[in-house]
Amino acid sequence: MNIQAYIESGILEEYVLGTVTPQEKQEVECMSHIYPEIKEELLRTESALEEYALKHQATPPPSLKESIFAQMNFDAAAEEDTTSDETTDEKIVPLVEGTAVAQPVDTDTRVIENAFERVETKEVTPFWSKLAVAAAVLLALFAGWSSIRMSDMKANQEELAAETNRMKLDMARLDKEVEYNQALANLFRSPTYKHIHLAGLDKSPESSVSAFWNTQTNEVLIDVQNLPAAPQGKQYQLWSIVDGKPVDIGMIDNAFTGKVLKMKNTKAGSVAFAITLEKEGGNPTPTMEEMYVMGKVS
Repeated sequence: MNIQAYIESGILEEYVLGTVTPQEKQEVECMSHIYPEIKEELLRTESALEEYALKHQATPPPSLKESIFAQMNFDAAAEEDTTSDETTDEKIVPLVEGTAVAQPVDTDTRVIENAFERVETKEVTPFWSKLAVAAAVLLALFAGWSSIRMSDMKANQEELAAETNRMKLDMARLDKEVEYNQALANLFRSPTYKHIHLAGLDKSPESSVSAFWNTQTNEVLIDVQNLPAAPQGKQYQLWSIVDGKPVDIGMIDNAFTGKVLKMKNTKAGSVAFAITLEKEGGNPTPTMEEMYVMGKVS
């Protein structure tokens, strides 16, 4: 099984985020028990996501609690209207000396006398009505806060997914760098490959290239440490010198940075290697005034 390919598939990140199917969940847990590399990567991913979540967690604003409770400040009891008892004013009219009898006051007169009196009334709002308003306000506040939190969570999830993708790309780039460095180390240590350093000439003194020649199979590999980028329509060409004549051993890929490039096989008896800048596709013979680097076989 290709453990590295399984790790790079993204299944571990989906497992940590809880988006896998039950079958995939069981598979990840089984694989992590079998392979220590997968378990280590799973723990590292969980730690990274947990650290990210803690870093971006948000708490409700302190003013929210005060705003909610401020809406619940009502009167404890309803006020009642008070009305005064109606009384009939009476006018005392003497009939016989020493006696008196009550006579009702003229109704029209009372209406005129009370015409400018203001009767004040106060509307009493039932307690349950205030409670309903407060509950509606509270619900609206909570809904608004929940909407904000959901938006924040969605943004955080998207940012987390983007961060996970960046981590995967960084890991892939790191793997390529490790593979490249390991390949170079193996070439330098291998007794079957002869290392030839191609130093920069007057055309480009800062240029530097390493050639690795397998003297048994005549296979040639190169590692470009420094060469100017080839202009549009141009390409670098590698040559070996055999019996005083240049031998074409291939065109160099313009995207040469960070790669060990395999070239054509040379011929036995090569005494030097050189690189010239030619038209795209190459030339049958080198353009000597466009020679950038050269190195002799020691």
